[in-house]
Amino acid sequence: MNSQYSLRGRWRALVVVLLATVCVAAVAIAPALATPPATDQLKALDTSLNLVPGDVAFYSSMLRNDEQVEVIAGSRAWAKFLEMPVMQTLRQMVEGQIATPGSKAAELKMYLENPQTQYSLGLLADMFSNDVFVYGDADVVDSFELMQEIATAMRYGPPMLQISGQMKGLDENQVKAMLLMAVLAENADRVKVPGIVFGFKVKNTNRAIEHIGKLDLFLGFALANQGPELAEALQHTSIDGHNCLVLTLTGDMIPWDQIPLEDIKELELEEGIVDKLVEKLKKEKLVITVGMRDDYLVVSIGSSTEPLVKLGKTPGLVTRPEMAPLARFADERLTSIDYVSKEFMETANGGERQIDDLMDFVDQILPKLELTEDEATQIRKDAKELAKTIKQKMPVVGAVSGVSFLSDRGIESFNYNWGTQPGLDGTKALGLLTHVGGSPILAVVSRSKISLEDYDLAIKWLKKGYGYFREYGVPNLDEGDREEFEKVAKSAEPILAHLDRTNREKLLPALDGQFGLVVDGKLTSKQFLKTLPATDQSMPMAEPAVVLGLRDADLMRGALVQYWDIIRETVGAAAEINSEVDEAALPEPEVIDATDGELFVFVPPEACPVDPQITPNVGLGNGVCVFSMSQAHTERLLKTTPLSVGGVLGDPDQPMAVAVVFDWAGLLRAGRPWIELGVEKVLEARLGPGSVGQKARTQVRTAIELLSVFRSVTSKAYFENGTMVIHTLVEIRDVD
Repeated sequence: MNSQYSLRGRWRALVVVLLATVCVAAVAIAPALATPPATDQLKALDTSLNLVPGDVAFYSSMLRNDEQVEVIAGSRAWAKFLEMPVMQTLRQMVEGQIATPGSKAAELKMYLENPQTQYSLGLLADMFSNDVFVYGDADVVDSFELMQEIATAMRYGPPMLQISGQMKGLDENQVKAMLLMAVLAENADRVKVPGIVFGFKVKNTNRAIEHIGKLDLFLGFALANQGPELAEALQHTSIDGHNCLVLTLTGDMIPWDQIPLEDIKELELEEGIVDKLVEKLKKEKLVITVGMRDDYLVVSIGSSTEPLVKLGKTPGLVTRPEMAPLARFADERLTSIDYVSKEFMETANGGERQIDDLMDFVDQILPKLELTEDEATQIRKDAKELAKTIKQKMPVVGAVSGVSFLSDRGIESFNYNWGTQPGLDGTKALGLLTHVGGSPILAVVSRSKISLEDYDLAIKWLKKGYGYFREYGVPNLDEGDREEFEKVAKSAEPILAHLDRTNREKLLPALDGQFGLVVDGKLTSKQFLKTLPATDQSMPMAEPAVVLGLRDADLMRGALVQYWDIIRETVGAAAEINSEVDEAALPEPEVIDATDGELFVFVPPEACPVDPQITPNVGLGNGVCVFSMSQAHTERLLKTTPLSVGGVLGDPDQPMAVAVVFDWAGLLRAGRPWIELGVEKVLEARLGPGSVGQKARTQVRTAIELLSVFRSVTSKAYFENGTMVIHTLVEIRDVD
């Protein structure tokens, strides 16, 4: 009994444990099961994203426009703007014009107060208040690619025509027309109107339908007066059960008999090009469609009504994997959703196409040069190898998707780049952000992959190019130019070899891949140039600087010493070639110990008409190298200082590939003295000396204060599961 009871108790305990485990697991996974997939979260937003087909070339929408206008209208900054004396004066002037009978302002006021006008303006406001979108269909990619082929023809066509003797003394515009016709005729089957669709979400659909009817009457009357052919161009069509107004214009409606085709034919590269192109254009259609789709007023432009037919069909853009990361922002106050397809990005980027076009140009031009078959074969082989090398190093282009939304800090955006960025390194934090001075006006910091292999490839192809120039270019120079070149080359080649050794053995091993561009405005003076009159107060000056991250300061110091030797060698070689070059005029840098490193300062001679504060220099510190125009700026950058403009860069330990800081309010503060001086000079020129009082200066400062509502822009690029994410914040803060 006891033993059986014990066994039964154990089974009961096991069952209880299993039931408890199942319950705990159910509770744990319940949120995940209840959470809709990304597509459902985006669909729940009820935006135009649900209408757009998945094969679009691009899509962009603007959301919550009325809410954004209300925020601006209700801000203290807007109220203060309206209270400015200049706005009060402008308002009084407008009111005075309105009160004058027969004036344009009075007529405009009567027109705007007309109930019919108010009704129409209400539709316009409704259209742009909530969701406005535009998308281009897949034909946009092909049309854009054709445009690039035309641009290529414009780039490489003239030299080819020159070599082949087909220029015929034509001017630049005639040559461009000739090439344009040739490319279009060759690609006649690709000449078409790409599909572009505009959409506007409206609350009052009846008002929109009523205005479509008014548009129908107006266009019908206008086209009927132009003849029966155009009158028939306007038709009503049902698209998926929605009544639409369709205007179809064909190429044969163009008055071809009034176009001087015979004169144009004189620019043909081949006989029959113009006739072929005209025949194609006569068959083309431009179809403009206006109608309602659910609560959207849509306008389609294309070669057919197909773009509207695809609206709302699956699979839609909302289901594409590139849109999935945007679901995490579904609960935000979205202001925009954007997408660009991989195909369109590839066409727009055009890097590989440009290389292929250059290769085609090489293939076409080689037979026209006086080369042996072996020489042409070798050049073609090297060109193909170079093209292959460049393509391998180029980023792989991918689709781009993104959102923007209103936050407590301003406007934030997240953009996802689905290509690859082989040159960027986002595995570490950007320590160089602590060497931008703490509060710069502008700072751009990035980390790239340092590769000796890439450097060797660049040197290899530079040497090959130089070798081709020596072999084929130098023999064709005039005797005097050839002797001058040989003299320069004899001096330059050992200097370039010295430069190559320094880059390879010292510079590249010294760098950690971080690069920074910094612009500040803390340097002030009453007279930056002695040739200009001094100002009454000290004025700020833009201070640019370049900052490099170091892994070995000693190697960088050695590189700087070697570079200075190379500069001296270059000046010495130039002095030997040209007696007018003064080798002794090259100043030696002063070495100055600073708190956070050492400075190599080039002090301008006393005769130099610049402020003594401007001293080009190089600073070397712990893990950082600085190039700037003033000693004070370099000392600030050598010092480790946290960023005062946080934004999205508040976490200094986050791995990033690129970081950007733009202090808009700081730029306005730095530029205020110059703005005030400019306004003062303009008013004095118009109204006479002494005409600028405190009132005008106060308005200038008020305007700057209002513009400073946009505080700063911070942005960072980092990698998330192999995808580059760009997070940007435009910080906006109302005035006090």
